[in-house]
Amino acid sequence: MNKLSELQEKDLKYIFHPCSQMKDYEELPPMVITKAEGIYLEDEFGNRYMDCVSSWWVNLFGHCNQRINKVITEQINKLEHVIFVNFSHEAAIELSERLHRVVPKGIEKFLFADNGSSSIEMALKLSFQYHQQTGNPEKKKFISLANAYHGETIGALGVGDVDLFTSLYKPLIKEGIKAKGPDCFYCPYQKNFDYCEAECFENMEKIIKENHKEIACVIIEPMVQGA
Repeated sequence: MNKLSELQEKDLKYIFHPCSQMKDYEELPPMVITKAEGIYLEDEFGNRYMDCVSSWWVNLFGHCNQRINKVITEQINKLEHVIFVNFSHEAAIELSERLHRVVPKGIEKFLFADNGSSSIEMALKLSFQYHQQTGNPEKKKFISLANAYHGETIGALGVGDVDLFTSLYKPLIKEGIKAKGPDCFYCPYQKNFDYCEAECFENMEKIIKENHKEIACVIIEPMVQGA
């Protein structure tokens, strides 16, 4: 292993990295990124890397996007944060109004979260609370698809189904009901998605029919099933 830089030594001394086995960093120390632009990252030694995962899928417009940075700077200079209990601010109101114009009809209110796992926790709690307050207190179970990934907080792990993330925390997790999901590549019905009738969803339909009195919600990852 090459000699560590001063920043790498300090990183390993003070920081725990998420989704990592810290023992691995003894052989592969973290790359300290000093600047970025567009799809490229640059480390402290001047090496450039293409950020092919958008820094965990959320940096869709590239690093240091001038248009976005300009608006963020203007907002920070006006108001960087305010407690959202009993207070509000113009940016949140404007965003909600614009979202309301484009989301499916029936979605009238918006509850903001600052990360994906929190949004999953909020959705699970909202569905549970809805049934508690509408005379269906027995509805306490969640259905998700096998091999699903919804985040790494405790509630999100309960509706997830990736052992790498869940196995250690099984004693803490309130496990949801898992239904077999569609698999067009290995279709058990020997069908093609161009002409099938979604026979693969019969497992979900059966579970809902048998457990509907206990089900609070069904959670499905849009677009891509799995991380």
